[in-house]
Amino acid sequence: MRLQGKKALFFGGATGIGRATAIQFAQNGANLVIADLNIDGAMQLAEQLSSEYQVKAVAVPFDILDEESIKTAVLQAENILGGITTVPIFAAMMRTGDVEDFSSETWDTLFDINVRGTFLAAKHTIPALKRAGGGSIITTSSLAGVRGAPGMVAYAATKGAVVTFSKTLALELAPDNIRVNSVLPGWIDTPFNNPAIDYMGGHDAQDEVVQGIVPLGRQGTPEDVAPMYVFLASDESSYITAKTMLVDGGMPS
Repeated sequence: MRLQGKKALFFGGATGIGRATAIQFAQNGANLVIADLNIDGAMQLAEQLSSEYQVKAVAVPFDILDEESIKTAVLQAENILGGITTVPIFAAMMRTGDVEDFSSETWDTLFDINVRGTFLAAKHTIPALKRAGGGSIITTSSLAGVRGAPGMVAYAATKGAVVTFSKTLALELAPDNIRVNSVLPGWIDTPFNNPAIDYMGGHDAQDEVVQGIVPLGRQGTPEDVAPMYVFLASDESSYITAKTMLVDGGMPS
């Protein structure tokens, strides 16, 4: 029960790494609100967590592109949980393509969701974290944000921005006992990566690349990444802030 007493607001959590992390938070005793555009999936997960782990788990709707929606989710979570101590931010989008063919509209959408969305989610939870006496914000970047990859210039740029945003925010919030760290997954087996897989020529081509460049020789799973969020939410990481935590099977960064 490493997260007993923690009150977490998940921005995204119905699928993928967010879902696996929500499950592990509940397994470790945290109460949580799952804010997601996929409200049906979030509600199903919340009901499952409440039933299986006897924690408080509630789903609320939100749209990362809508600032008022983010503010509302924060207010709802603080009321439901009696405070907020932990904020994992997962909501994101990936699109791929060569620079010459990449539209400015898609570029802007990626920055709106991945960078502006992370900024707004953090900004509007900070007052609640201060009221709780401190806490942990955990952003989600990517190995691409520090390493880059062909066809992923826009996505990599957004995730690089998330890294520097998180480090700088951590320094700003340290006097308030609010820690900010960023998790950087590598090749993780989740539908979120489908645009990259398509760009590489399909699953067979992707598997060949992964086996060639990942020292552990395989893709990770969402369950491989979730423990890092548990650690960064727990008191075990109370002296860790402004860090980028790679979960990537040993990839060079």
